[in-house]
Amino acid sequence: MPFKEALWDGSDPLYAPCLSWSGRDRQERQARWKCPKKYLDAGYHVRAVKVGEPGHPDDEHQHERALRCRQLTQELVRWWDNLDQPKIQIGTWQYLIARYRSDQFSPIHEVKANTKHGYLQQLAKLETAIGHMPIQDLTYEQIKRTQKAMEEKGRSASYIHRFFNTLRRVARYGKALQIREAAAVAQTLGEMRFQVGAGRQVAPTREQIYQIVAAADAAGLPDFAVGILMQFEFTLRAVDVRGQWLEADERDGGIIRNGRRWQDGLTWDMFDPDLKGFSKVISKTVKSLPDPYWFDLTPLPEIQSRLRLLRPEKPVGPVIVSMRVGGLPYTSSGWTQAWARMRKVAGLPKNIWMMDVRAAAVTEAKSLGVDPYALRDAAQHASVSTTNRYSRNRSDGANQIVQLRRNR
Repeated sequence: MPFKEALWDGSDPLYAPCLSWSGRDRQERQARWKCPKKYLDAGYHVRAVKVGEPGHPDDEHQHERALRCRQLTQELVRWWDNLDQPKIQIGTWQYLIARYRSDQFSPIHEVKANTKHGYLQQLAKLETAIGHMPIQDLTYEQIKRTQKAMEEKGRSASYIHRFFNTLRRVARYGKALQIREAAAVAQTLGEMRFQVGAGRQVAPTREQIYQIVAAADAAGLPDFAVGILMQFEFTLRAVDVRGQWLEADERDGGIIRNGRRWQDGLTWDMFDPDLKGFSKVISKTVKSLPDPYWFDLTPLPEIQSRLRLLRPEKPVGPVIVSMRVGGLPYTSSGWTQAWARMRKVAGLPKNIWMMDVRAAAVTEAKSLGVDPYALRDAAQHASVSTTNRYSRNRSDGANQIVQLRRNR
């Protein structure tokens, strides 16, 4: 039985697959989700489920009924798709990875949605590489052989480091579950170190940032222009300016598009009426630094004037939006693609990435002799060591020390 794409992307909020009604009273009928015969014959164990209280098809609860029908149908389709899949063998890494991915109390459910998305991508790579292997077979020698094989395939140090960090998380979870073999692997990995990839040493200058902004102005992208300026001047992550689209339950509310909810970006309610500043909780450090930062706009009249031009009559909703997608906030890839287009227009080198904007701000501030703790706060980091990883032009810093020592 074919189902519409709306089953998965929520594009039709009234789509209610497998919905059936019973009862003679047209205003007080009972809605049920009923499993199609095809799936019952194949062994599906859920025959029918009541969805909501008695009512009628056009009452105020139709959205809730439709959502519940889609959820039940999704479970049915997943069961059907797994019928022909080989069963997971207990005691293998595939088994432990599956538990880490889906157990109710797995630590994977405690991280932010975007972090979880990255973890799931790494788990898929881990499962492909060692999923078939019994847990106890992953000895020190086997781990080193796996590392060597990845190096011979040309995998970067960063790729290998992420792979084994993921393996550590899974092994530690197995240890927490009191799986003796996993605890042994966790102990082995605890004694091992894997090289971290070299940090980038490229950062755009202030002049280059303003060239990107000028190109955006000329292209009719005022939202992108002011967004880049705010990233640079306030040392903000792109996600805290443009926001991000993360998977969410349709019942969460907010701005929903293709089953994803927009969050973490700038909204007009964060700004005071005179645009003298704005208050924002930093998304990445919300757990360790839950209090909002206050960002003063008064030293930045250019950003203030740009925001005044963008501010709608009723200042609600996202600040940075793209007219190319109907006034919705940018996606992560859309923001990066806009940077690449403007970089090309400005005639700047391809090795200047959008992700380097924060590094540019940190590097400029450090070159001006800003106190490292003040710089840490400006970059919204929990530690100075994290801020230092964003600093470029280390040669300049070393040469300044030589000059200072000669002039003492």
